[in-house]
Parts: sequence; structure tokens; C-alpha cells
Amino acid sequence: MENRLRVLITIGTIFFLLIIGRLVQFQIVFGDRYFRLAELNRIRRVIVPAPRGQIFDRNGILLASTRPAFAISVIPAETDSATIAKLAMLINTPFSEIWQKVERNRFFTLPIKIKHNIPLDLVAKIEENSNELSSVSVEVEPLRYYPLAETTCHILGYLSEIREDELKKDSTYNPSNLIGRAGIEAQYEKYLRGYDGMKFIEVDSRGKEVGPIYEKKPVAVKAGKDLFLTIDANLQRRCYQILQDYPKAAIIGIDLSDGGIICLVSKPSFDPNILLGPLPPAEWNKLTSDRGRPFFNRATMSGYPPGSTFKPLIALTGLESGILTKNSYFQPCSGKFLFGNRVFRCWTTHGQLNLISAISQSCNIYFYQAGLKLGLDLITQTALKFGFGNLTGIDLPEESKGLVPTRKYLDQRYGKNRWSKGTLLNLGIGQGEILVTPLQLACFYAAIAGNGTYFRPHLLKAIDEGNRIKDFEEQELHIAVQEKNFAIIKEALFYAVEQGTGKAAKVEEVVIAGKTGTAQNPFGEDHAWFVGYAGNPTPKILVSIIVENAGKGGAVAAPLARQLVRAYFQFKEPESLSPVIDSL
Repeated sequence: MENRLRVLITIGTIFFLLIIGRLVQFQIVFGDRYFRLAELNRIRRVIVPAPRGQIFDRNGILLASTRPAFAISVIPAETDSATIAKLAMLINTPFSEIWQKVERNRFFTLPIKIKHNIPLDLVAKIEENSNELSSVSVEVEPLRYYPLAETTCHILGYLSEIREDELKKDSTYNPSNLIGRAGIEAQYEKYLRGYDGMKFIEVDSRGKEVGPIYEKKPVAVKAGKDLFLTIDANLQRRCYQILQDYPKAAIIGIDLSDGGIICLVSKPSFDPNILLGPLPPAEWNKLTSDRGRPFFNRATMSGYPPGSTFKPLIALTGLESGILTKNSYFQPCSGKFLFGNRVFRCWTTHGQLNLISAISQSCNIYFYQAGLKLGLDLITQTALKFGFGNLTGIDLPEESKGLVPTRKYLDQRYGKNRWSKGTLLNLGIGQGEILVTPLQLACFYAAIAGNGTYFRPHLLKAIDEGNRIKDFEEQELHIAVQEKNFAIIKEALFYAVEQGTGKAAKVEEVVIAGKTGTAQNPFGEDHAWFVGYAGNPTPKILVSIIVENAGKGGAVAAPLARQLVRAYFQFKEPESLSPVIDSL
């Protein structure tokens, strides 16, 4: 019993001595320092912002980086209305804008940013009035920068401040963080974002930094990961130039060897750089109220009637079902087709045509009759089989499904079997209810070029994980269609460019096959289409172009395709083209 008591006394004595020793350390060794800090009540935690991962094109050209910029921060828990009023006056910002952000984070004891990318004159104003702004500071932050600005905006997207609901879902963010709002920035946010660090500093009674506190170990910054895209920056710039005279348009180029998007432009566009700094309300309203919808990616989101670019699908439907052959004939084209009490017209008089000539010459009369013979169900089944009416699966958050007018859809819209047979005639030439995106049409023609095999379209090429580069795994897709039937369609598409409606897309040194289209527009001038592929001996690039309110596809879209194809081969295989022909 005495031994046990002796042990307990010994342990208690040691524990007591440890406590006394710790108190001596705080009060004598560090006493002056901690007393001074406590007196001033100023040990401040400071967030060290993590740089976002950079984005490169397929050749290592920089598409998105970070650069140092000034930002204004406040500590919500220490900021009163007088400080907000003074700050609002100095930086010409509404009191309510700052107040709301402070109130949302009222008990937050870390500095949060209220203005990014501020100019030097504002920095000077803050410093000059620092005595009245003890909870306000100017910090240097890594700010996003897009060297190609408008040229890549619909690919890369843009950043904006994180919302309150997003903060609640993910506690690893803080109120100062900017996150991806569209494009690659949003799609690959989890890779591009970094993880902020933290340091501890001593500040004086005015809130100004005195120096670091070495006793507290800082939290290291973790930078975001770099991405490499399939985009070719040079070709992307050329595509943007090609569309410079067209206010509403989209263009896509796809590498047929792996499905990588090598260029994608949508007009109108916007400069994502201006969204990162103080943007006057008038400028923001101008962007958001623009009837052209500059934030809207027409290449992946906008649904259009495909017009005559849909005729190869009608032909494939007939060939696969055995209802049509390459030598099938219908009533000769006289320029018009009487159905009931309605007259359906062609753009010219073609006379007698077989299937191949009907595609290459884009005869409406032939395909009115083909549509009637095939029927709605066969056509819509083939359309769904090739991915129309569904997402392509591109790695962008902005994509629409388009619309395939199936029997179920038409019955729901018009009543069971109450829709007009004229609907079927329109579908035969790609008009009416059917809506497709430029990307969906690109995938359809990629499947034709590959005899039913093609790759899911994608923008990511690789992720730099520091110690290794992780390549994107392409996804190969297969459409079950007889190769002999694809051969017939490919022959027709070749002649469409060689001697048909797509002659303006022809490049002498390169084999090009494709189809023009004119999408009827009840609200104005028609939309111009061209979709096709180029390369010899095997197709290498797929091109899909839509120009809104521009007229005929053969007159407008086909010449643009020619420019893109020439640019592609000049950048990729300059020796394959003669520089004296159609110099860019």
C-alpha cells in the first residue's frame, strides 16, 4: 500500500513540475513576446492563395496561366459599417456590394477578397488611408490570365467567385476562391484548383504587418495540376479569323485518329480576362443582354435543322433496310413535288437521279420521296443509333441533346397520329422538328469516315501529375452498319465536293468529302452548313461549320471549310500543299 502511494506521489510530483515548467516557459522565456501580442490582440492568420494549374495546347503553347495581381481583402469579423463606407468610397464600389459579402462571412476571422485585379491607383488609395482601414489589406494573388482571350473562351470557360451554396458543399474552399464556371475550367475544376496554404503574422494596432511568427508552422500551398488539351492554338487562331465576318457561327475541327478536338470556335465570343477584375455594371449588362448570347457555345449547345447534311442519314437508312440501293430512282426532279394540296420544292431542276447523284447534287425531290418510302420509325431509329437526340459525351459541361422527332414525340405534341405527313417530307431533307448540334453532325460524319468506328470527341489530352504525365484514354465507338453501305455514302460525299454543291470546299492537293446544307429559318435568312472530312490516303480531319443567317451552305460554309482544311495541312503537313495556291 505504501509503495503504491509512493508511486502516485512521484507521478503527481512529476506532472506538477511539468506544468510549472511550461508556465515558466510561457511567462519568463516567451513572456514579453506573448504579452505584447496579446496586448495588441494581433496574431493574424493569412491565407496564401494556391496558383491554379496551367492549361496548354497539344504543342505546349500556353492557353491559360496565372500572373501576379493586387486584390483587396477584409477580415469580416473585424470590419464595421464605417470601414465599409470608407472603403466603398475609395474604390468606387456600392456600399451594399461590400456589406453583403462581409455579412455573409461575418464570423470569418481570415481575410477574404472583395476585389480582384485592382489597378495601382487603388492600391495607393488604400495605403494612404490605412489608418482608417485596420481590417483592410492589399494582397498579391495569382490571377488567371488567358493569352488568346476571345479566341478560346468557349473551350476554356471562365472563373468567378465561389457562391455561398458551393462553400457549404465543399469546406476545402474559402470565400475568396475563384472557381471554374464553364468550359475546361469547370469540367476539370478538381484538377486545376489548388489548395491554399496559410501563414501566421504579427500585426500592429493598425492591422499592419510587423513580421512572421516563426513559432507557428505555416501550411504549405498545393498548386493545381497542369492540363494539356487536344487543341492546336495556331489552328484555333486561324478558325477565329475565318469567322471574323460572321457574328453568329460555329466551327469545329476533329482529329479523326483519336477524336481530339483540334479547334472549336463559337461566335459571338467574350474576353474571359475582363471577368476577373472590377467590371462596371454597364459592361456586364452589355454582355448578358447581348441578343447574340456570347456565353452560349453554339458548337455544342445550339440546335439547328441539319438541312441537306442529313440526307446521307436518310440514304443509310434506306441502304441498311434494303429499301434503297445506290441505283434507286424515284420520280424525276422537276423542281417541285406535289403532295396532297401542298407543293414541296427543290432548289433547282435535276431530272432523273440515282442515290449517289441525289446526295452530291442535294436534290430535295429525291429525298422527299425517299422519306415517304422509308417512314418515320426507320429514319428516327437510325438517327438515334448515330447519337442524334443524345449527348456526344464531350468533356464540356455545356452540351445539348438536340431533338429527334420520334413518333412518341410527335404524338405528344400534336396528338396521336394527328401530325401531318408533311412532317415526314421535311424530315427527309433535314428540316422541320429535327434539331442537331454542330458537334453531333461532326460525330455522324466521323462515323461515316471510319466505316462506323470513331472516337468520342474530347478536349483533354493529358494531366501533369508532377512525377508523371497521365494521358487521356480515348473511347472508341462502333456503329453497326455494313461497310459496303458506308462506301456508297462516302462515294456520294466525294462527288458532292468534287462536282456537286460542295465544290467551294475543294482543295486541289487534298481529298475532301462532305455535304453542304441550308437550314430553313422562319425568323430570318437561312443558316449555312458544311460538314465533311479531308485527308489522303485516309481522312485525318473532320470539319463541321454552321453560319447563322448567312444563306446557302455551298456559297458560305463550304468556302470556310476550304480555308480551315488548307490551314490544317499547312500547320500539320506543310510539304503537302503548294504555297502558291489560295495563299492564306
